[in-house]
Amino acid sequence: MKAIKRMAMIFTAIFIAYACPAESAELPAKYNLDNQMQKVSEISKYHFMSWETIDNQSFVLQTSPSDYYLIVLSSPSDKLIFAETIKIPDTNAMVKPGYNNVIVQGSGFTDTYIINRIYKFKDYAQVKTIREQITGEKK
Repeated sequence: MKAIKRMAMIFTAIFIAYACPAESAELPAKYNLDNQMQKVSEISKYHFMSWETIDNQSFVLQTSPSDYYLIVLSSPSDKLIFAETIKIPDTNAMVKPGYNNVIVQGSGFTDTYIINRIYKFKDYAQVKTIREQITGEKK
């Protein structure tokens, strides 16, 4: 019985050691837009209309003709800019950072990433401004 408890404690310690660094990974400063945009804790009554890639860790999600959100992934994806489709499985018609995933699909690949942050754009003009700020390129 003592051996089983000891093994359980070892596995728990290993799990905690591997889980902690993943949670403490910081996003690059360019994604800290709390002072410029409205950070949202969830998107409710979620309707996926379209999406546009910004860079390898973020994209714009359109949920209605006038509603746009910046989705920031927890880690960079070298395949996001080549993706043909993305999917965001929702829970009870809600999408939440830290809870929901983004499934990135393309020719011969499917990857899954956790959503780290969601920001709501005021309008499409702000989409252009933030895109230029994140990428450093004018379009």
